[in-house]
This record gives sequence, structure tokens and C-alpha cells, in this order.
Amino acid sequence: MPKLRRTINAVFVISLAALLIAGIVFVAGQALALLTGQGDWLAILNDAVKGPACIAASVCAIAGFLLSYGTEEKRTEKKKRDQPQQEVRLP
Repeated sequence: MPKLRRTINAVFVISLAALLIAGIVFVAGQALALLTGQGDWLAILNDAVKGPACIAASVCAIAGFLLSYGTEEKRTEKKKRDQPQQEVRLP
């Protein structure tokens, strides 16, 4: 199971990096196209960068969702272990 978690974590990090890079390229490209008055660049960026950025965002979201699953169980187990045992006293 830890191997699967490491794999999902790697997918999350890689897709997050791809998403951020694609977002920066997309926004910077749009700004440059608007400043230079090149409307064709906007269409090229929309076709070339927007699709992969949306796919990377979806993969990142799914991986993040899957990663959120083991942490709650670990927190609950840790809480149970860390709580001192209460003594039962009879009157």
C-alpha cells in the first residue's frame, strides 16, 4: 500500500507542476498576444495549451482526492494511540 501511495503522490506532484507551467504559459502567452495585437496567437494558445492544462488539472484533482483517503484513517489511529487510557473507577 505505501508503494501505491508513493505512486499517487508522484502523479499528483508531476501533474501539479505540469498544470502550473501550462497555466503560466497560457496566461503569459495571452498577455503577449494582446500586447502585440496578434489575435491568431490567442487561438493557437487555446488549442495547444488549454486542453493539456485541463487534463493535468483533472489528473491532479483525482490524485489529490485519492491521497486524502489514507490520512483520515492515520489521524484517527494516531489519536487513539495518543489518548491516555482512562481508568474505570467503580463507586
